[in-house]
Amino acid sequence: MREKGTSGVWRCCLLACLLCLSPLVRAAGVQTPRDLPQVLVLMSYHYGYSWEDRILEGFEEWGGITAGRPVLHVEWMDTKRHRGPEQRARFAAYLTEKYAGQHFDLVMTADDNALEFAVQQEMLAGIPIVFGGINGDPRQIIGARSGVTGVAERFDLLRTLRLALALHPEVKRLVFMTTADESGVGTRQHLSDALARLGAGVKVEHWVTRRLADVEGRLPGLGRDTLLFALGSLPLEDGGRPFNPEELVAYVHARSNCPVYSDLDATVGRGALGGYMNSGLENGRLMARMAQHVLAGQLPKDIPIVYETPLALLFDYRELQRFGIAERDLPRGSQMLNRPPSIFDPEYRYALLGFSSVILLLLLILAGVVLRGRLLASRQAALHHQATHDDLTRLPNRAWLNEQLQQGKWKGGRALALVMMDLHRFQMINDTYGHSFGDEVLTSVADRLAGLLDGRSELVRFSGDSFVVLRWLENPLELGDFCEQCERILAEPFQVSGHRLSVSAAFGATLAGPDEVDRDRLLREADTAMHEAKRERGNRVVVFDRDIHERALRQFRLEAWLPNAVARGEIQVYFQPIVEAGSGGIAGFEALARWQHPELGWVPPPEFIRAAIESGCIRELTLGMLRAACRAFQPYLEAVSRPYLGVNVSVSDIYAEDFPGRVAAILAEERMPPERLVLEVTEDMLLGDVGNATLVLGRLRELGLRIAIDDFGTGYSSMSYLSSFMVNIIKIDQSFVRNLTTSASDQKIVRAIVSMAADLELSVVTEGVETPGQLELLRQMGCRLLQGYIYGRPQPAGSWLREEGLNRETGIRPCADSRP
Repeated sequence: MREKGTSGVWRCCLLACLLCLSPLVRAAGVQTPRDLPQVLVLMSYHYGYSWEDRILEGFEEWGGITAGRPVLHVEWMDTKRHRGPEQRARFAAYLTEKYAGQHFDLVMTADDNALEFAVQQEMLAGIPIVFGGINGDPRQIIGARSGVTGVAERFDLLRTLRLALALHPEVKRLVFMTTADESGVGTRQHLSDALARLGAGVKVEHWVTRRLADVEGRLPGLGRDTLLFALGSLPLEDGGRPFNPEELVAYVHARSNCPVYSDLDATVGRGALGGYMNSGLENGRLMARMAQHVLAGQLPKDIPIVYETPLALLFDYRELQRFGIAERDLPRGSQMLNRPPSIFDPEYRYALLGFSSVILLLLLILAGVVLRGRLLASRQAALHHQATHDDLTRLPNRAWLNEQLQQGKWKGGRALALVMMDLHRFQMINDTYGHSFGDEVLTSVADRLAGLLDGRSELVRFSGDSFVVLRWLENPLELGDFCEQCERILAEPFQVSGHRLSVSAAFGATLAGPDEVDRDRLLREADTAMHEAKRERGNRVVVFDRDIHERALRQFRLEAWLPNAVARGEIQVYFQPIVEAGSGGIAGFEALARWQHPELGWVPPPEFIRAAIESGCIRELTLGMLRAACRAFQPYLEAVSRPYLGVNVSVSDIYAEDFPGRVAAILAEERMPPERLVLEVTEDMLLGDVGNATLVLGRLRELGLRIAIDDFGTGYSSMSYLSSFMVNIIKIDQSFVRNLTTSASDQKIVRAIVSMAADLELSVVTEGVETPGQLELLRQMGCRLLQGYIYGRPQPAGSWLREEGLNRETGIRPCADSRP
């Protein structure tokens, strides 16, 4: 018999060294030339099926030749688990689509199904074929197809039968377990031929089955007087995964006491005793040699089909010991598996010691390389984590988010929602309590937002007071539920360093399909939707849509055009009268800005005023309007009723220390009497520097003009600022007038404001008067100055000069058709 001796051991040492050096070889980046032969490899079964894995392994060795090695395109047909014609059709469509325009120089097939498929496919017509592992006569499959040669799976079971009977003289029965399919039919035909030539007087039984469960109960009854041949591949139950041949042998070996034989070398060591075994590795090597001849130009018809399958004479040492079979009884050239090595065996003592030394050295080198690699990897991971995470909240940061979205790590066949959140008035928290307190607020908000995470989400600190939530959605309709969670998450107040604090935020959401994850688009859309949500107080979520996009583009155009519009005087001054309820005469005018954009047409005042605030040109707009209004008011200075002019100013103007000086300069240049000018401000000025606002308003009062609080009752109304800011006029917001005739609460509010103003000796202007019913009720409440559509809509400043009675004391009468 033949053992793997000293030379074999040293070959193993050399192989181990090569394996250790192989990463360095791969690192050299050797590329395959485009002109190498292209070979399509069709495997009948599935990856992991040992018989075909071994065939592919032998074929890929390519005889150890490196020059001219072809490019292998390996495809698995999976016919062992999916046998129907539908699978064949799907596989054919898959190949047609995948390899459209691809030229192949050779097709290699493993087992019957792959050869039959290759012969029938039109896309493979004319391409030479080298096959292997064919049960029965391959010519019946090839038919009239030319250019085909290969290795037939004609396993010589007769030699193993004779050897087994010689090794087990006590055997009186042979049991052959085969599959009830086309592979089993071919196997049983081989058995019949071998048994006919054997001529032994032993009992023969065939267990033909489709599942192991049918024969499982019979296995324990097999004794040592029986030889069991387990051939093929079977599932345990119908519809289950078929056991590979070595799994099948291991299964029956564990449930029987008799010697188990098989026909594949992979089963030795898994329960099969051994014998002359069909070798998938040797089949693959033989096919590789035949393929080399074909690619070299030899015609397949000149290469005879090989019917003598390459065999391996192989035995399991443990099984031989189990059944008391001596090694001397085995044929010469036998190879042994699972034989325990011994350094006391002179045959390979020194080889084993040398091999052990080499392995130890390699292990030490490998351990050093692994340790160094882990240290470097740990350091790189720490640096990467530091660069992609926030120090304060320990959350991933913007760099991490960009990395995730840019690398497509969220493309998982599901929709992705990105929600951007920005806190309201966070700068005021920092200014009021300090930055350390602000950091505590951010940490508390991050902890609260963590409640949105459910295993499908990631929370990111995007910037100072902005956070981003990424969430996978199984269904895009889930976005609505997620938005509701966002609106509720900050509803409860926070307890921060002993302070009870209410925090609200604006949320902007956008959605991307499974294959539409674009980082820049997602961030842009979420940011646009978030700014849309910031225009309203409270926890509000806005989902990006086309309308928001159009509004954002429009806002951008307005902000870009607005400074030039102010400089060119494109924004016109309109006047709306303020009427004395008793006489019907005009007591004053409110100057209103109107802008007709050369491309967009008439732009609503709230829209371009918001654009002015966000673009930073609100002060230029205010001062420009003040100058234009004073100039347009010049003809009204001679009116008998001596109307006043009301001009709106922004909160930012009130906080500017140079504002009174600039107002004084405009009044002097336009020859506008200060006592005829009223500056209208909103209650939002209480949100900022109250002391500075008081100082600026005091200086404006010193110029001789008056101050009015616009939209009174809708902001941060307080009795204190009516005196501290030296206010002259209160303008009741139109929201209290709209439902005045039907709302008892609105009536009470208006009466309370009028009464309070009378006690403080303040004038009251009621806005939004539109109906005769409202007018009559306001007169009864003592409202003296009224403003609204019932008296007229805002008109160009000069239009009111043409109104009859303006220069007389009869004034203007209410218009019945002046409703908006």
